[in-house]
Amino acid sequence: MQSTQQPTTDTTSESYADFDDNLKFSVSDIWSYVTDKVKTVYNKATNSVDDEFSLPVSQQQVNDALEKFVTKNVKQIHELRVELHDDWFRLYCTVDVAGIYAEVASNFGLVHVQVDRDVQRFVFAQQTYTDVLKLHCESFLKRTGVKLAIWFYHSVLKKDPLGFILNKINIAKPKDNIIYLDINRWLKRNKKIISTLHKVQVNYGIVEEEQLVLKTKVNMRDLLTNNGTEDLITPKDEPELLKGPTHPISDAITPSEEG
Repeated sequence: MQSTQQPTTDTTSESYADFDDNLKFSVSDIWSYVTDKVKTVYNKATNSVDDEFSLPVSQQQVNDALEKFVTKNVKQIHELRVELHDDWFRLYCTVDVAGIYAEVASNFGLVHVQVDRDVQRFVFAQQTYTDVLKLHCESFLKRTGVKLAIWFYHSVLKKDPLGFILNKINIAKPKDNIIYLDINRWLKRNKKIISTLHKVQVNYGIVEEEQLVLKTKVNMRDLLTNNGTEDLITPKDEPELLKGPTHPISDAITPSEEG
């Protein structure tokens, strides 16, 4: 009796191919699930901090910051402090320039605040002419000249010399009655503050009695970075939500460059 041999198939090879296809499908599904999950968590986190929150800063804290970041860095200024009131503040400044020692004060309104990773700027509108509270000069002639210059500014030019003085000693930039104070040149040496500004930004501020209320927002995108420079999910992993620049510019824009 002659036996017939049935043709055989390579079942092992077919099974491996099916397993390989299933494995690829599973890995693809898992990665899709992971990336979708990351996006969902990110969106929820972003939505939870989408609104601004108030950060109150006391008058004493403001003056401490002025002393640390301005007074101690500008030798011509002996004192720079503020008295905060509802919707306005009074600025006191004591300067010693070219043999002229003067304590002056003026009232201002807060026009704009921008404190973020790129720009750290306060913009003030001068509301009153500067009052000269104290004036000491190395000579009678120079004292007379200072008084004459102040009178000329106020009575003839109808302007105030404070902006000119602050610009002369390289503190702020004036434009009409608006004064721009950029503090980036002092803050950029403080790595802790700059690191914080990668996570939080101040959009504007409100002056209240004895306090400054900063309207602040958290940058969730920067919170999801490692050591401030490396993304937790890199661009090659293709999470669209993290595309974009991650490094700040080297310095703030000065008002003179804005025209």
